Amino acid sequence: MHVRRALALAVVVPLLLAGCTDEPEPTPQMPDPTSSSPSPTPTESETPEAESAEDFIRRWVEVGDEMQVTGETDEYDRMTPECEPCQSFVANVEEVYSAGGSAEFAGSKIVQIRRIGDAPPTFNLTKDLPETTIHRAGGKTETLPGGRTTIRVTLGKAKDRWVVTHFGIL
Repeated sequence: MHVRRALALAVVVPLLLAGCTDEPEPTPQMPDPTSSSPSPTPTESETPEAESAEDFIRRWVEVGDEMQVTGETDEYDRMTPECEPCQSFVANVEEVYSAGGSAEFAGSKIVQIRRIGDAPPTFNLTKDLPETTIHRAGGKTETLPGGRTTIRVTLGKAKDRWVVTHFGIL
């Protein structure tokens, strides 16, 4: 049951479906050039701003949500290489999808991210979850209730990038 709950609680972007239509795409209208000076463009020597721990957690939640509805685990796996609960979540998603199953999950909504420790960086992440339906092979369906949950997320660094090293449901 813990792994199933982790599937429901896993980490925020609902699946965006692009609609198809026979209508031609609109052609963008370019504004007339003006005599004002153009805005500066970044140069190759500029480095991108480092991702904050909080921004990484938001992205981790988004990737986890997307993984649940697509079955694509690679990006989430790269973000959590040493995290046992995360890897159990990956294995559960892979099991469902490899057997021909799927999940209906509208995405979680982050309510709060609160730092509670610095060494290692540790956060309490509160989020609202919608009801989740897991369709397993053979027509078995499992519905997990929605609700608010708080998880503790511990981060680490791997090659100068953030990774989740552990998470647990509080």
